[in-house]
Amino acid sequence: MKAIIFILGVMYITNSNAQKFDCPSKMTEYQELFKAKKIAESFDTWTAVSKNCPKENEAVYTDGIEIIQYKIDNAASAEEKEKLVRDVLKLYDQYNKYFPLTTTDFEVNKAMTLVANKIDAKEEIFTLLDRGFTKASNKVTSANAIFTYFSMYCEKFNNGDKSITSNLVLEKYTLVNSLLNQLQAAKPDSNESEQAKQNSDYKTAQTAINKLIKDLATCENLDAFYTKNYTDNQENEDWITSALLSLSGKCSAKPIFNTLAEKLYAMKVTAQSANFMALANLQQRKFPEAIKFYNESAELQTNPIEKAKIYYTLATGLLANDLPKSKEYLKKALSSDPKMGKAYLFLAQLYSNSANDCGKTDFEKKAVYYLAIQTAQKAGVAEPRLKPTADKAAKDYEAKSLTADEISKAKMNGKLVTIGCWINETITFPAI
Repeated sequence: MKAIIFILGVMYITNSNAQKFDCPSKMTEYQELFKAKKIAESFDTWTAVSKNCPKENEAVYTDGIEIIQYKIDNAASAEEKEKLVRDVLKLYDQYNKYFPLTTTDFEVNKAMTLVANKIDAKEEIFTLLDRGFTKASNKVTSANAIFTYFSMYCEKFNNGDKSITSNLVLEKYTLVNSLLNQLQAAKPDSNESEQAKQNSDYKTAQTAINKLIKDLATCENLDAFYTKNYTDNQENEDWITSALLSLSGKCSAKPIFNTLAEKLYAMKVTAQSANFMALANLQQRKFPEAIKFYNESAELQTNPIEKAKIYYTLATGLLANDLPKSKEYLKKALSSDPKMGKAYLFLAQLYSNSANDCGKTDFEKKAVYYLAIQTAQKAGVAEPRLKPTADKAAKDYEAKSLTADEISKAKMNGKLVTIGCWINETITFPAI
């Protein structure tokens, strides 16, 4: 009897092991098909993995979304398409169930799945977006999702939805405007195509949002809105930052902007808060203070491209009439961002404007234009998209510059000439 029981036990264990689903190998099996672009063939194995191994790996869900989307794109009918779209929504729910920390914005993704696949479910889409942005707006990175949410919010307001007031619209405007500014700051201008496209999308969304809200988000309305709500939010750093970002474009002359800027700076000294203080002082025509805060902002800025923008702003604005300082700050801008072609163009213009003042002789005056040509040409090298502008500027300076014959007659081929004054540069002429 004991022998029979033992044999039965062994058989049970053997059968159980035989029936156990091998998650790692099955996942590898479908992923090999998936990576080989055999997406339809991977579906059955992926389905088995998603049912038997829901906690195995997040890739089960990210891959699954792509696999089902492939089937959606190839659906034979509208009914089949919507059923598959609903399967994606269920998959997002399961994804969030097992990996909640990395999927806080899953409702936004569900909504945008409906949008992307043109499913007629406007109220459902709005509800999902509203819940998603309420819970996890800081996790949303899609320009399309941000614009879609705000545009639907405005549509409801314009259609007379009594649950959405003008104040609520301005609150949402503050939110989405802040999100887009933060996303652009987190992904500074770059020549990398993917990053450049993302920033272009954010800017496009911001422009579209500003058009939607232009009749409501006047400086007067924003001033009244932020003034009214300041007391309740004066310790809320995020709210103050969002308000300043909303006002900084065209309404920084309003008194509330200065109040908010001073409060944020008192709470935390950062590159951003110092920049707001610079703008507030600029609007009050307190130019020395504005320069001080811009410099502080640049020093605190860790992003070299943003640092360069601040130096360029100073060089071409508050310091434009102080030629040595303007040059100094253009050089600082180029030191931070060597690809800032417009800094070379502005410097070339400064040189050309000073030819008569800094050239002691007719030869030296023309040499200044020669220097302006060289400087303008650097803009096209640093930033190829500016080459047409740089070439035009160089051609304009060429009319007043030294010719090859003039350099030869002066016996200056292969020699140097130093231009003093504030320019303080040495030009090397080509040898014959």
